[in-house]
Amino acid sequence: MLRPIDIHNAEFKRSFRGYNESEVDQFLSRIVSEYENVIQQNKELKEQIKQLEEELRQYQNKESDIYGLITLTREAVSEAKEFANQQAQTVIDEANKKAKIIIDEARLKAKQILQENQDELDRMIRRIQNLKDTELKFKQNMRQLMETIWAMLEDVKVMDIRLQEESAATKVFEDLAAEVELFTEE
Repeated sequence: MLRPIDIHNAEFKRSFRGYNESEVDQFLSRIVSEYENVIQQNKELKEQIKQLEEELRQYQNKESDIYGLITLTREAVSEAKEFANQQAQTVIDEANKKAKIIIDEARLKAKQILQENQDELDRMIRRIQNLKDTELKFKQNMRQLMETIWAMLEDVKVMDIRLQEESAATKVFEDLAAEVELFTEE
């Protein structure tokens, strides 16, 4: 690579019809100055390129990190969704089991209550039948009692008449006895 010092120290051969030396020197000085500027700019641009390449690598690393983070986030969200779905299914399954147990217990209790009510109804029906039987027996006994009392009343009337007849006969005997007694006392 050509350096500015090489341009500055360059020497040319002289010829008869050559260029004006001072103009060539001025032009060469100007070229050296411009070339130094170009080299300086080139260094600065190379430095900027290095910085930009470093920033680009950092951004690429960041981008890679961000993509990795996005991938991890997606995986975490997917896992969280799957876990939540599993948890929800577990909760639903447990709720269904508990509901089945509650329903089974309610059915069993209802069955027991129905059985108890049926037993109570059967007892009441038997009790009512016993009361009807007792009422029927009571009525029969009452009828018999009334018939017996009626018969007794009929007998009492007959006896009353007999007693009255006997009483009249007895009165005759009593009167007679009283007279006999009076007679014997005298």
